Amino acid sequence: TTPTSASAGSATSAPDASSGAGGTIMISSAFTFTTTPAKAGSTVTVKNNSNATHTVTANDAGGGFNLTIDAGKTATFTAPAAGTYKFHCNIHNFMMGTLTVT
Repeated sequence: TTPTSASAGSATSAPDASSGAGGTIMISSAFTFTTTPAKAGSTVTVKNNSNATHTVTANDAGGGFNLTIDAGKTATFTAPAAGTYKFHCNIHNFMMGTLTVT
């Protein structure tokens, strides 16, 4: 399935029809996040499609992810335990999203 686009400064999750490998977090040129769910322990891929550097930082230390992704680059991290994890960009504080881990 195609991820659901989020309005400026937010992110939404869309159902993932795959076998549940890793989830994705996409960063658009409109400074928005789009996410797909991930399974606990899988690899989450973060793709920065914008022309600016961003971070993907868990709001809660229990989320355990804090990445800096340069413009046009991709990074990965291991999905934490099942749950819902809010995250943000430390550089652009209006950018927020939620990663769902099953």
